[in-house]
Amino acid sequence: MSSEKTVYKINISAIDGEFKGSSKKISIDAKKFNRLEGMKIGEILKGGLVGFPNYEFEVTGGSDASGFPMRKDVHGPVKKRILFAKKGIGYHPVRKGQKRRRTVRGNEITSDMTLVNLKVIKYGETELFTRDKEEK
Repeated sequence: MSSEKTVYKINISAIDGEFKGSSKKISIDAKKFNRLEGMKIGEILKGGLVGFPNYEFEVTGGSDASGFPMRKDVHGPVKKRILFAKKGIGYHPVRKGQKRRRTVRGNEITSDMTLVNLKVIKYGETELFTRDKEEK
């Protein structure tokens, strides 16, 4: 048995407002991460579940320990090999018309996930992102 402990990370991004383009990566424990299980891409998450009260986040994706990305169009908590014909999440063709079969994760968060991407929908009182000290 491996004695390594799984590290769970959440990547939070701001898409509008004062902090547009900012992101923050935080590590959380397994207890907080288990609260996210069963959520799907596109669902709204209350910030209190991950330690940011009065915030609201939207799940935008993630990846598992092997690096396989989540896709919204693959339903359930599964790992599947799908055929890609166009550029998209999990595939970037080199030549025009190129097709390739790639492994991706489903759109549901499971205990196999190690990284979950969130975007801020509603800001709370506490400051999540820091302001740059130098104004350009």
